Amino acid sequence: MTKARYQWLVSENNQDIDQQIIKKFNISPLLEKTLISKGYTTEDKIEKLLSKEVLFHDPMLLSDMEKATSRIHKAIENDERILVYGDYDADGVTSTTILVKTLESLGATVGWYIPNRFTEGYGPSEAAFRNAHDEGVTLIITVDNGVQGHHEIDVANELGIDVIITDHHEFGETKPNAYAIVHPMHPDFDYPFEFLAGVGVSYKLSKALKNDLPESFLGLVAIGTIADLVSLTDENRYMVKQGLRILNEDPSPGIKALLSVADFNDEVSEQTVGFIIGPRLNAVGRLDDARLAGELLMSEDYDEATFLAEEVDHFNTERKAIVETITEEAMELAEVEIQQNAQFLILAKENWNEGVLGIVASRIVEKYNLPTIVLNVDIDQNHAKGSARSIEQVSMFEFLQAHGDLIQKFGGHHMAAGMTLEIDAIEPLKTALNEEMSKLTDGKPLLPQLIVDAEIDTSDITVDNIFDLERLRPFGTDIAAPIFSIKNVQVKSAKGIGQGEKHLKLTLTDKNIAALHWNFGNLVHDISNDTSINVAGSLNVNEWNSHQSPQIILKDLELSNEHTIFDYRSKNKHDLLKINQDNALFVINKSEEKVNDQYIYYGEGYDNEIETCVLRDLPEDIEAFKRTLSSINAEKYYLVFKGQSNSYFEGMPNDQKFKAVYKALYTKKETNIQSEGMKLCEAVKIKPDHLKFILNCFYELNFITINNGIIEINKDAEKNEIQNAPLYQAKKQQIEIEKTLLYNDSQSVINWIQSLLNNTEEEV
Repeated sequence: MTKARYQWLVSENNQDIDQQIIKKFNISPLLEKTLISKGYTTEDKIEKLLSKEVLFHDPMLLSDMEKATSRIHKAIENDERILVYGDYDADGVTSTTILVKTLESLGATVGWYIPNRFTEGYGPSEAAFRNAHDEGVTLIITVDNGVQGHHEIDVANELGIDVIITDHHEFGETKPNAYAIVHPMHPDFDYPFEFLAGVGVSYKLSKALKNDLPESFLGLVAIGTIADLVSLTDENRYMVKQGLRILNEDPSPGIKALLSVADFNDEVSEQTVGFIIGPRLNAVGRLDDARLAGELLMSEDYDEATFLAEEVDHFNTERKAIVETITEEAMELAEVEIQQNAQFLILAKENWNEGVLGIVASRIVEKYNLPTIVLNVDIDQNHAKGSARSIEQVSMFEFLQAHGDLIQKFGGHHMAAGMTLEIDAIEPLKTALNEEMSKLTDGKPLLPQLIVDAEIDTSDITVDNIFDLERLRPFGTDIAAPIFSIKNVQVKSAKGIGQGEKHLKLTLTDKNIAALHWNFGNLVHDISNDTSINVAGSLNVNEWNSHQSPQIILKDLELSNEHTIFDYRSKNKHDLLKINQDNALFVINKSEEKVNDQYIYYGEGYDNEIETCVLRDLPEDIEAFKRTLSSINAEKYYLVFKGQSNSYFEGMPNDQKFKAVYKALYTKKETNIQSEGMKLCEAVKIKPDHLKFILNCFYELNFITINNGIIEINKDAEKNEIQNAPLYQAKKQQIEIEKTLLYNDSQSVINWIQSLLNNTEEEV
């Protein structure tokens, strides 16, 4: 049976949307189901989600904003040296770019600094702050970091440097002693929206400093916000929408050049940011100094930007190669761990690039659905450093916090973390975390979870309904692209497509809805035509030759029934060879010879579980067929039914023919069948095969005698019904077998055999 790879969690939100609201916003049935599943049922919530109106909170509502802007203006007036201290990811470099350009436009003497992931790590650096002091800096503004930099900020204070923190990460138990902290989650202030990205906070500060900012800044806000996976609701949603518009209409030279070297010339969407722009900006900081990414975003000259974009793209190519190499090595280690029944993977090796270990950990989790830590071992420093990724059912933060005595330093949340620990602590931590997993799972594997917005019918899948879902874009955190499930949908055709038939394409129901399952072409051997399946996936519109049609991009599927039955009755030998014969059972007639112990006769039982059962021969006895079928436990059944198949088309002579032949024989003392057989056929208007059959039935019932081809009526024979002749019974059964198993339509015979397997026999 093709089983679901995920545990489908269908939204249980059953609130209704008032019909007046549906009418006001012109909401289609499919959009209505999606809004309900995501908790958008009131007019206010729906208006904020769907509205094109401006939703932008006053920057001055942010914590310490008045204090921060006053200090910055004072620094500009006094020609103080200002340093913008950023971070090495996409959110960090976009935050840095916006604030630096804003300060430059105000006439500030400003420089900027992005720490090195490998030599300085995340957040404020004491060495960098001391260097800034030596260069005459009197004001440092952090962007996308700072709230965990207590010691470094104390050092800055001792040096006479004021520090303004702009950040969006969680506060610790205490706040750092900064001059000002501009933060949407500051506990002493009540900002209307908590989930700004670092770039959002940087933009807010810039807006408070100078109201007329370039529109291109919103493009940077969109990039940082999407790349940092913060909530795409409220004002984030508004800024990202506007930013995507700018990225399409008038991108900055740096972004335009980056898209060009990536050979991207389509509409820029949140997916473009997530898969093309964001990874390239992140790649630089993962491998080297992220300053290059900042220089690209700040460039005003397209030729210069193109040169820088090519360098950035080179880093991305190199990053991909490094990720592939480390992933391959990590997979090998994971296989060894899994063979030893590990449920929490800790994979450690020397000379792994720490900047990509989060990506590698995600790949491992995606394949094995086990919480995973991937560590680079540094013998010289006597520590291992790396990243962790988890699954929904396991809180990585809680697991690591419970064993904090084994870890030198870590930070993170439910799904991800970063850490440093001594090399000698790796094995004890591995043991401890696996014990925790054993308690949690009781030794049973945890399926990955798939959040399904709603279960729908195929009648919901129309081009207009799908286009209406586009009103929910941009999709992202807290407003994920909707996933729908459809139960018991019939497969009309299944085939592999693409190079090497790598992908699966299904045609569903009489509406011929296309469904694509990327990288799962192998499932074509598990899904037969007219099979009933359950599917889950997203919807989109396929356009081909100006024709639009709905299609489903599958995330998962499962067969509705426990068994899969394939109709191979009309297949040729080449198709039969595709059946995996290594773990197959072949059922044959007793007239055939068993090749090995993978062959049994109809009527025999089979006790072992088997993946595949091939019903190779047409059975001669329907009850023997049923007995054997009831004893077999297989996932897949292939209906071949080769052998003699003439009885159904020859038919059975009717009673009048039997009587006519008997009367013709009775009127003569004897009949020479060899010389008079054809005349007899002509006389009673019967085919030779039918005459032969009738005579054999008469002979079985002792109605006639046959000696040397001479037939005589046996006048002393006991009365009997012709239907009692064994040959008559056999032919009658063979006709029924052929009618049922050979000449019935595919769905009927599959349904009948499915009913036998389910012990609920139905009429065929």
